[in-house]
Amino acid sequence: MFTRRTLLSLFLVGMMFLGSSAPVCASTKLTAGAIGTTSDTYMLAMGWANALNEVGSSVSITPLEGGGTVQLLRGLVSNRWDIGFIGSPHYGNALAGELNFEKDPPELRERYKKARVLFGILSGMGQYVVRGDSDIYSVADLKGKKISIGTPGGMAGLVTRRLFHDHGLSHENNDYSPQYLEYSTALDEMRSNLLDATLLWGGIPQVAAFNFSRQIPVRFLPINEKAFASFKENMPGGRYYILKEYTPENLKAVYGEEALVQKEPANMWTFQMMVIVREDMPEEIAYEITKQFWENLDFIKETGSALKALDSNEALKDLSAEFHPGAVRYYKEKGWL
Repeated sequence: MFTRRTLLSLFLVGMMFLGSSAPVCASTKLTAGAIGTTSDTYMLAMGWANALNEVGSSVSITPLEGGGTVQLLRGLVSNRWDIGFIGSPHYGNALAGELNFEKDPPELRERYKKARVLFGILSGMGQYVVRGDSDIYSVADLKGKKISIGTPGGMAGLVTRRLFHDHGLSHENNDYSPQYLEYSTALDEMRSNLLDATLLWGGIPQVAAFNFSRQIPVRFLPINEKAFASFKENMPGGRYYILKEYTPENLKAVYGEEALVQKEPANMWTFQMMVIVREDMPEEIAYEITKQFWENLDFIKETGSALKALDSNEALKDLSAEFHPGAVRYYKEKGWL
């Protein structure tokens, strides 16, 4: 649900894209690459941009749709945007040149070392969604099905393949047909029964799933805990992954009784999604945007219910990149470090 202030926020961000809403006093204009327009990362960037505008900060942020987190990291270190997002395990993968980063040239891997973290967010989760009228109740039921396993250029597809393997499903053996689709495209295909399931990244509610469920009820699949424990052991950076469980009552309280066909709890995988900048960002700028984020957190949370779980007590834990000095300066002032 969106508040009246949220609608105003959405209008202001829309005007920013037309180049007319940046605060008059903003002398530093930053861009933030986010996963997609329905993700919690994009929602966070929107709320952050509006908070800076609201307080008349000397810094402004324009949110951009940047693709998956692999693309976001590459775009950040290649100066395509100033703020990006990357999971704690995935940044470690990037530095090690493994998984989706295995073929990166040495000079790009050197640039990855220049990324610095401001804070982490745990609001987003990998969640597997099917139509409520389907006969799919578990990951095992996806055998022989067509599934969107992640967005192009992201890490979620690799995570899904590894996780499904620990559930006894192998794409190499054609146990299922994996697709890489943007969330809106995947849900359009599910609406037309051209796709059986999709991974979505986001909070609760996930915006795209919420909108879809207004027309067609959905179901969220459970992840087998023994399979997940095996995944954590075998996945590079697996120690950073956790499961979050939601009961049918939890989900129906958010989506609505008629929007779900959910009798069993669903659990979703997540990790710290790090908000990163380059090390060459001036300390004063990093300090300013970090300070304004945390000191206007209630305002930012009004952007959407998926951000309600943002918590400074969790934001500095389990991060795999070095802090930017500007963020360190703010956290020491607050006594958080």
